[in-house]
Amino acid sequence: MELNERQKKVLFCVVNEYIKNKKPVSSEKVIENTNISHSSATVRNDLRKLEYLDYVRHIHTSSGRIPTDKGYRFYVDSILEISQEMKTSKDVEIFPSYPQGNFDQVISRVSTLLVRTLPVISIITKPVSDRTKIKSIRIHKTFEDYITIVLSTELGMVKAQTLPKHLSEENAREIERFLNGAIVGRTIDEIRESVFGLDFDQNRWRGTNVENAIEIIKSLTEDSGEERYIIRGIENLIDDDSVDQKVLRRLLRTLETPDRFYAFLKEFGKIEDIKVFIGSEHPQEGMESFVSFIAPYKVMNEQIGYVISIGTKVIDYQKAIKLTWYVGNRLTELLTFLSRINEK
Repeated sequence: MELNERQKKVLFCVVNEYIKNKKPVSSEKVIENTNISHSSATVRNDLRKLEYLDYVRHIHTSSGRIPTDKGYRFYVDSILEISQEMKTSKDVEIFPSYPQGNFDQVISRVSTLLVRTLPVISIITKPVSDRTKIKSIRIHKTFEDYITIVLSTELGMVKAQTLPKHLSEENAREIERFLNGAIVGRTIDEIRESVFGLDFDQNRWRGTNVENAIEIIKSLTEDSGEERYIIRGIENLIDDDSVDQKVLRRLLRTLETPDRFYAFLKEFGKIEDIKVFIGSEHPQEGMESFVSFIAPYKVMNEQIGYVISIGTKVIDYQKAIKLTWYVGNRLTELLTFLSRINEK
């Protein structure tokens, strides 16, 4: 059963007013906040129809209505119809002046700014550095018997590792030149495959720079356990009295455990553009109280990460959609820019 234009306006008003005031919305409130020129009785009939169709519901018989997940979905779809106007809006700028080329710092700072702007938990997944091409490698003597290897990738990501190894300055520079010639332009995954298939005669090269270079390559290709995503804004939901803290604790255990988080993320399916999951629409269990906004970010049209905002269903949807999409789009622009620079 389709809604007429007046009923759509009534429903939009109910959701909008409930988000703003967190109180059930009466027919009088609808008339007060819209340009509907019909009587209160007509609006009450519209609300009864909306309740019958499961767009709104009563908490108490004498109270006004509050939106259901279906009502929130209508509201979000109405907002998404004008998404192109929102996306080109110039009135939002949360990206700071970022340190050019340091992507880890960019997503850390942007995630923090996002949760200060919205009452959400923000999760931004990182591109896996092992799948990006190496741009350069530097070896620094940190102590007499230790060296630090600093590897930078085409996307501006930096990977540093300290090893117990005694090298003269001359040997360090020679190994550095060799490694830059041998592995720059390749991914760590590609190098890992080559190293594992290498038949290396340790006795022949023991004590030489060849042995040192192979050991450094092997250390770089080992799983470093690097942080694969950033979570910010947990306090936003902990401080929200409307959130069931037991439900929130279960969600946080999922988000803070990498294997469980990536299984959680996979359940969303393929995300091509900004997408919103409201309450029972989530494919995951235990998310009925929340809304999730998810936007991918890409480099050269390849998806390499996601921006996720999770909040309560009583949220400024227009702002959350705009900002989550905006962050994903800006990360795409930054990574594409860095990738093109490093091709030159």
